[in-house]
Amino acid sequence: MVDAKAGSRVQSGRLAGKRALVTGAAGGIGRAVVEAFLGEGARVAAMDLAAPLARLADIEGLVTAPCDLSDRSAIVAAVEGAATALGGLDILVAAGALKGGTGNFLDLEEADWDRYIGVNLTGMFLLCRTVARIMSKAGKGGRIITVGSVNSFQSEPNAAAYVAAKGGVAMLTRAMAVDLARHGILVNMIAPGPIDVPNNGTMYREPRLAEELRHEVALERAGRPEDCAAAALYLAEDRSGFVTGSTVTVDGGLSAMIFGGMRDG
Repeated sequence: MVDAKAGSRVQSGRLAGKRALVTGAAGGIGRAVVEAFLGEGARVAAMDLAAPLARLADIEGLVTAPCDLSDRSAIVAAVEGAATALGGLDILVAAGALKGGTGNFLDLEEADWDRYIGVNLTGMFLLCRTVARIMSKAGKGGRIITVGSVNSFQSEPNAAAYVAAKGGVAMLTRAMAVDLARHGILVNMIAPGPIDVPNNGTMYREPRLAEELRHEVALERAGRPEDCAAAALYLAEDRSGFVTGSTVTVDGGLSAMIFGGMRDG
């Protein structure tokens, strides 16, 4: 089911006339992308679970597409519904994902492995394939922007299933970029590092973690959802027309540092 909310907002035009689908739209990064795209003139469909989507009721001019990314058939139906409501799709920002660790690798349950791979990788594949088919049939090209993680390249303790899925997203992004180039569809990934989003509460502002960030992140702080939205906006607009198969890492320099705490020594 897809519902349109009435209303309009001031547009500055970088995405004027574009039709975008944003998944994970009720999350911190997803919502920031939705607001940035609407502000730049795009028509936007927001996809997320039904309950979180209710948090977007204050955003005018939005189409909503409730969907559980663990339900394979629901993905296709929701994407096609959003495309119908918008009259087509030019941009996908795939920010929906399960987050968090699953415990030590020795204790990792197959059910948890299947759940993370199913949503974060298989769900991403089905989502992107459905959108790419719509774009290729329309024959006007398009932009697919996946949201991976710094964990697409680097691991951390007790997160094997999440890390494996996000690593898969990085290579899926490159594979799609190669196969879809002939259709004029550009595919890139955003890799966020520590981002201060509502779901984290005040975690990144707690003294202990704030001190860790000061040592481990070159910019000495967590990022904001708007930082990721700015990267998505660049990848979605015409000025990035020769960028595909690439990753924009939004992590404040976290992944550029080795043993960050040693820099003060």
